[in-house]
Amino acid sequence: MKTRILVKEGEYKLSSAGCMNAKGDAEELYCFLTSTDRVGLFLRAEEEVDEETEKKYQELIARRASRVPLQHITGRQEFMGFRFKVTPDVLVPRQDTETLVTEAARIIQQMPRKKQTFMRKLMGREEVTVLDLCCGSGIIGTSLAKICADIRVIGTDISEQAIALAKENAAELRANIEFYQGDLFDALSDKEFKDLKFDMIVSNPPYIRTNMIGILQDEVKKFEPMNALDGGRDGLDYYRQIVEKAADYLKPGGWLLFEIGHDQGEDLRKMLRDAGKYTPAEVIKDLPGRDRVVKCQRK
Repeated sequence: MKTRILVKEGEYKLSSAGCMNAKGDAEELYCFLTSTDRVGLFLRAEEEVDEETEKKYQELIARRASRVPLQHITGRQEFMGFRFKVTPDVLVPRQDTETLVTEAARIIQQMPRKKQTFMRKLMGREEVTVLDLCCGSGIIGTSLAKICADIRVIGTDISEQAIALAKENAAELRANIEFYQGDLFDALSDKEFKDLKFDMIVSNPPYIRTNMIGILQDEVKKFEPMNALDGGRDGLDYYRQIVEKAADYLKPGGWLLFEIGHDQGEDLRKMLRDAGKYTPAEVIKDLPGRDRVVKCQRK
């Protein structure tokens, strides 16, 4: 069987199974199996596929047709131009979160630095300190560490498996990040963090309403970790906890940035306003024009 026919058959099976991006997934699985890219796939279109490759490809297609996420099959996902390892222990990185990273990086790069004295030049530039809460696979903190110079990033997550994977991703990308396991700020209970205040706190916490989880795609509700999805009755449980305590961990003027669901912007703005500890919050839209990020500063 020729390559293009095999991949077309894979596309048909995925489409019949209800996979949203059947064509792209069918092509990606063939590229993954044969260690090639889309250009290589195009060049091989008329080549005959050997029986062993065809058999393995059909097995991959069958797994994807059962709605196993593509990233759980390939074990990888591109994010901000970097390749991250993905397992069922963490959420699959999504393009939506790139809006949060892009805005955080822009703020960090524009932060004023103290005047560089001779001694400061010898010691290096002043570090910007960033806390990544609910870090999952580490995509936010690791991307910021790669994009921004002179930055110290600390990531926390309640999941031991997520922390292990985040460490692996950071090491693979040669990003110098510290990761600690614990429930939100509880991970910073060690005395070494007693006096540490952050220039920025970023978080993509669980924000799906409990009663909405049942209508999510099978790839999400059946295969991704529930504790990284469920944000409580109104989806705002984790935001309440973070808003209550974040000011205690931020420097005056320090930034607080969240990823949010597309309909949670006004609720979070009100929450931050009522807390009385932060400047008026701004809601930032993602590329499709939906509310995606809320940012403010500690007063």
